[in-house]
Amino acid sequence: MAKQFFQAWLPSPEKVNNMKIMKIFGQRTLSSQLWYVNRKSISKAIFIGTFWGILPIPLHSLLIILTVLVFEANLPVALLMAWIMNPFTIVPILFFAFWIGSKVYHVHMINTDMLLGVFHQIVHWIENFGQGHIDFILAKILATGLVCEALFFAFLFFIGMRLYWRWSTIKKWRKRHSI
Repeated sequence: MAKQFFQAWLPSPEKVNNMKIMKIFGQRTLSSQLWYVNRKSISKAIFIGTFWGILPIPLHSLLIILTVLVFEANLPVALLMAWIMNPFTIVPILFFAFWIGSKVYHVHMINTDMLLGVFHQIVHWIENFGQGHIDFILAKILATGLVCEALFFAFLFFIGMRLYWRWSTIKKWRKRHSI
């Protein structure tokens, strides 16, 4: 059931290979390992896509593609998981990352005045072409929280996909043997 679900909605290798970003990687993206639908490749793809998708970094799709090429996971599923970070989820993701980072570094939760102060420092730094001071303590807290959050949700979705696949296989097996 899970395998048929993924095979039904995944695009063809040729369609993805025709994307401009894929031209960088050449024929390597047509490898059958990157398109194979099984429990391991889909689970790895969900882990990779979730991890890089939660981190708000530029060009995370390239990092997803490079990681998929190294670990031979399902390419389209990993790229689709990059859409975890979107305008609707960015605020809860960043808030949860600040919360995790504040717990790791044993500091009080960041308040509005502190965030506005950092925003003012960044604006001042940009207006003065790099002259000035930026307090990177909040950046350290946020970065630590984001990495912890990305690992947590990547493992959670990885385990969830493995359990769903197993449940789906058992259900299909029982249905086949009950006939």
